[in-house]
Amino acid sequence: MVAAIAAVGTLLLVLVLTGALPLLSAQTAGVGEGCLSCRDGQFIAGSPVLGACPTGVTFASGGCSAREFVYTLTVEASFATFGQVRFHVEASNETVYVAIGGPSGFSILGSTGAVVAQYPAANGVMSMKSGWSYASGTNNTTPLTSLYTVLVDMGMQNPYGQSCTFVDVSTGNYTGSSSVLLP
Repeated sequence: MVAAIAAVGTLLLVLVLTGALPLLSAQTAGVGEGCLSCRDGQFIAGSPVLGACPTGVTFASGGCSAREFVYTLTVEASFATFGQVRFHVEASNETVYVAIGGPSGFSILGSTGAVVAQYPAANGVMSMKSGWSYASGTNNTTPLTSLYTVLVDMGMQNPYGQSCTFVDVSTGNYTGSSSVLLP
């Protein structure tokens, strides 16, 4: 028994020292905590925070106004590239949410907070029908890792408490979806 515990302890020490423990936990944790059966193309977002839109951050065509509401979501686990994810927001009745007022849509921010990809929602319909518009240095084959943040611009009507859900529909080698309830 003591030898088995020592062996497990040695294995964990090796995993920590080699940096393999985060990879192992991301592949073996449950959905919402990481990724139980992550496959190429799968993406899981989490930790949504509602806030005001930082001016100028999203949608170069229309700008972002301080009166708009945004959810910021972390990338919890991802084995996807930018080209393998499509997002939408569902209202509580499971229909696509329609944002009211101002430009709305989805952005992916880099580690500096700059927009690296964006998708404006046509007429406020919060569902991606095609791919992203990319900033220089980012394209459909760029890995979507935890270095990025998803910004969901919900327009000028406060969505707090409306039981909306952020949904990712993955494409490519993995076809499926994941979702997170928005506060």
